[in-house]
Amino acid sequence: MENPFPYETYAINNSFFGRSQEKKKIYSFFQNSNNLVILSKRRMGKSSLIKELFRVHKEDFYCIYVDIFDITSKEEFATLLLSGLANVEKNDLKTTIKKLSLLLKNVRVEPTIDPNTFEYSIKPIVKTLSFEEMMEDFFNSIFELSKEKNVVLAIDEFQQISTVKDKKIDAYLRKFIQENKKISYIFLGSKRHMLTDLFEYKSPLFEMATPFEVMPINQKDVFIYVSKHIKISEEMVSYIYEISDGETKFFQHIFNILYFEYKDKNIDKEIIDKAIEEIINAKESGYRVIYDTFSQNQKKAFKLLTKYGKNLFSKDVLQEQNISKNAMNGALKQLFTKELIDKTDDLWFVADRAFELWGKRKLN
Repeated sequence: MENPFPYETYAINNSFFGRSQEKKKIYSFFQNSNNLVILSKRRMGKSSLIKELFRVHKEDFYCIYVDIFDITSKEEFATLLLSGLANVEKNDLKTTIKKLSLLLKNVRVEPTIDPNTFEYSIKPIVKTLSFEEMMEDFFNSIFELSKEKNVVLAIDEFQQISTVKDKKIDAYLRKFIQENKKISYIFLGSKRHMLTDLFEYKSPLFEMATPFEVMPINQKDVFIYVSKHIKISEEMVSYIYEISDGETKFFQHIFNILYFEYKDKNIDKEIIDKAIEEIINAKESGYRVIYDTFSQNQKKAFKLLTKYGKNLFSKDVLQEQNISKNAMNGALKQLFTKELIDKTDDLWFVADRAFELWGKRKLN
């Protein structure tokens, strides 16, 4: 049975809905070979959006998607770029390997098979190569490909390059980005402030890409899609949308439970609340582990943030947890550095909506 509400995997093809304006806007950047930094609150579906655009337009562009979340070195970064290039086309293996052998001067490639899916792919062999050799090979290759048709390179979790200490990867990338005008670079990431820091004034990538804010999916679009799969009113969809704060991953998780556990029932508030409680209880042990790592002031700040959400520095709120204004400010900044909370227009919020609801229900 196809899952119409994936929340732990990417939503593409039939399970992808909404985002018509975003798709149109981003596609125009592809067409004009312009660069984008895609920003949003976490868990809003940025990666699914790009993957769906790549699926739809794979014949129009060479679409290369690379997720660098796990990199610990510059060599791993370069290897992932080469792996993305090696698998950009789904021709027969012999034809693809022959084409890659003509493109790549230093890197060899060979076929491999995924032990889980049994799907064939192509693996770059880079053991004896330096970072510089791999990067030169990668960019020279995509420059060649761009003579056939425009290239779109999407680098997900791009902020991870800032964790590599022995090489300024952003400065190294700048020269390649400037060199070719038929390539669109799309930078995404889940750690918003780390990502934006890479494009700030005086940073090597300053003004090298246009920021693009991805907002929550339109509520009407959510209802139109969801009502095709479960028996639910627009009012109840609005209730879910509000309680999830428009966070795509969270409301997809709720709808997933409703679909598989209550598909034949008319969905009411009681059923929705049961589904939300199921999610929070399932995450209880993980959230408790995170919370137990907090200092005393961080625990106080987190409790007040989940309880009130605003007016955190008012006298009455601070007195409730016996914390000073300076200590509260310091604790919030520390939680922000840990990427557990975020800030918009001077308003602090918990980055994970389910974590916020856990704190509201279990700590207050």
